Amino acid sequence: MSTPASTRVIDRLKTRYSFQISVDTDNLPLGLTVAEAALAAGVDLVEMGTPLLKTEGVKHVVPAFRARFPEALLLADMKTMDGGSFEARSVFEGGGNIIDFLAIAGVPSAKGICGVRDEYRRANPEVPRLVFADILLPHQGPADTAIEVALRMLDAGVDGIGAHLQLDARRADPSLFHSSYLADVVGAVHHRVGAAASVQVVGGLYLEQAIALAKAGLRAFVISGNLGLPDAQARYANPPAEIREHIAAFIAGVSKA
Repeated sequence: MSTPASTRVIDRLKTRYSFQISVDTDNLPLGLTVAEAALAAGVDLVEMGTPLLKTEGVKHVVPAFRARFPEALLLADMKTMDGGSFEARSVFEGGGNIIDFLAIAGVPSAKGICGVRDEYRRANPEVPRLVFADILLPHQGPADTAIEVALRMLDAGVDGIGAHLQLDARRADPSLFHSSYLADVVGAVHHRVGAAASVQVVGGLYLEQAIALAKAGLRAFVISGNLGLPDAQARYANPPAEIREHIAAFIAGVSKA
């Protein structure tokens, strides 16, 4: 089942540019500072990153972000592999709008998470509740495999798809990061399912990559710790004004593509 609030968000993410900040800090105070700077720069979604959720705890982080940013769309990057219903409930109960799980967990996990989403939609239709499935690359590539996974996830009821070039993989093989691999896969997935669901591109994107993807039709971009610069350096500890400046430049550059 869907609700007007959830449908509005889904439609916006499919048809307009959207920008998400990955708040992958190891502590809550820094995470809140980064999120505040990113929202000031113009991001649409605030991702409570996996490192933050694991080090500080879901029941601590999600309510703290909701209290600090009452109007923001909050996504919890849980990287769930099992026990999806339980983890989804903890996210939604704390005030999160979106749970992101690993598509490699399979259809039963996807259906369980979507079932909890529907419970919360029925209980409060005015609050958007969404489920995103993260296709981890290169594990679920190349493009043909990723498309098959995306179709299974959509059949299971998810609202959005992410094509995510794994951090460890791109650190182990920097040529993968600078190659066309991510663009090729996410472009193919978007071409196949983009009319039905938002397709996010994730994986340390830098501005030139993102501009090329925008010209190819992608609309949903996740900004990692490199803040859109062409390296793997995390900049979360930079002054908030610098964080805001980098993110604003990324958003402006992509939006003009």
